[in-house]
Amino acid sequence: MTLVSCALHELGHLVLMTAFGSSPQEIVVYGGGIRITPDNKQLSKNHELAVLFGGAAVNFALCLLSYLTSGGGFFCQVNFLLGVLNLLPFRYFDGGRILVLLADGKICELFRAVFILLTAVAMIHMILHGTVSISFAATFCFIVLSEVIY
Repeated sequence: MTLVSCALHELGHLVLMTAFGSSPQEIVVYGGGIRITPDNKQLSKNHELAVLFGGAAVNFALCLLSYLTSGGGFFCQVNFLLGVLNLLPFRYFDGGRILVLLADGKICELFRAVFILLTAVAMIHMILHGTVSISFAATFCFIVLSEVIY
């Protein structure tokens, strides 16, 4: 189910990318997800924003459809979380790329730093209360390392 949701998320990007006259130069599947590199055709800022929002829009639409037809469940939750996760303001996520298009560099770095700090506080709180999720901790470590190493 999760892989289907990820594939449909990427399909959302691809449909809008091709609708705006661009095409993928490269599609790479790796441990952190799927990366689509567009060809060299320059999209307008608004078209690029639409393409970036396209993946999460598919996930939210699937979540809503699942909720309306079956009252939610695992498929609904996976798509909701995938949509939210991809809109987080980190460099390798759609949200990070959206942030770069909408704000200047220093504001992006400040926003990312504040978000990492808030996430670290949430993780410490969960550890202290014995409710830490292994997948959340692993995801957080991956995100922080990606941000720091870049």
